[in-house]
Order: sequence, then C-alpha cells, then structure tokens
Amino acid sequence: MGKKRVYCAGPLFNDKEREEMAGIAAALEEKGFETFLPQRDGLELTRCVEGLTAGGLPVDEANALIAQAIFALDIYQVLEGCVLLVANLNGRVPDEGTVAEAAMAWARGKPVFAFKSDTRTAFGGNDNPLVTGLFGFKVAKSIPGMVALVEAHDYESPSSNSAYLREEEISGNLELGRAIWDVLSQSRPVSDVLNAIRRFRVSVAARG
Repeated sequence: MGKKRVYCAGPLFNDKEREEMAGIAAALEEKGFETFLPQRDGLELTRCVEGLTAGGLPVDEANALIAQAIFALDIYQVLEGCVLLVANLNGRVPDEGTVAEAAMAWARGKPVFAFKSDTRTAFGGNDNPLVTGLFGFKVAKSIPGMVALVEAHDYESPSSNSAYLREEEISGNLELGRAIWDVLSQSRPVSDVLNAIRRFRVSVAARG
C-alpha cells in the first residue's frame, strides 16, 4: 500500500474553522499521509448550486442533486477512499456532519482519532459519551497529540481492514449494555450498575 489517505472531518463554516482544518491536513501531510479535506477536495454546496441554476435548473432540483452528490462523495471517501478518519470535535458540541462521518467510519472498522482543544463541553469536561466512545474515549487535546495517535496506531491489526466490522468491540458493549439493563429493569440501585461495569472490566482484562 502507498500513502495512507486520511479523511479530515470537522466544522467548515467560517474562516477560522477552515483554517484549523487546513492545519490538521498539513500536520498529517508533513508526516507522510495523504488527506481528503472536504473544503479543498470535495463539493462546495453554494458554488455548485449556483452553477446549476445558472444553467437553468430550478433551485430546488439543484439543491437536491448537490446534496445527494455531497452525501455520496462523503460515503465513498469515508468507507472506501480513506483508510482512517480524524475528527475535529471543537465547538460547544461537535459538528453533526463530523459525528455522522466518524460513526460511519467506526462501524466500518476504520481507525478513528479525535482532538478537542475547546474547553466548552456538554457534560462537565466531556462531550456526549456516544461521540467520545467512537474514539475509545481517547480524545487528544491538540492537533499534534492527535497526529501522534495516528502515527502510533498498528495498521496491521484486523481492525485496520475496511471490511472488518468491530465485532468484538460491539459484542463486548452489547454484553455490558445487557448487564446494565438487567439492573435497571429490576429497579436496582446505581451501585449495582457500577458493580456490573467493574465486573465487565475485570472479565475483559482477564481475556486480554
């Protein structure tokens, strides 16, 4: 395999956000990775729609066509074109497109990495666990920190194969979720939930 192409996911809605995303791509490229940066390599909604409507296409139809094109291009790059994804989670809450792309990559079995230097969070120092869980609850605090995680990853592991679905990780969380629901459905105290989590961690450590 040649250079690994990285999907750079993050907010792109003002100059500062685009500047930060360009910095992420540059930091990865300096380490020998290729990058897909949507603001540079993808389709720009407004410009594309203006081009179509200038040719006589109705605005509603132009919007629908370009929205489909953007979605399809992202699907291709996340699931096939790129071997891993990095996510910029900055903002009070992460950008919804970034979360969708990270979730798709995670479900596909791609390596996913994130950073957040913004101190605004939804839950007292952390983002929603359904977001941070995609990254194994390891979110770097800087771009260099995230790039270091990308470099350190074992790309020969089975989970680096895009055809691999995270069967062990998913089944482990299903097992824990089942145990937690068993506690909750019986109206048992939160301490029992914590005990279930502790037992799960012990069993995972024993397997490893």
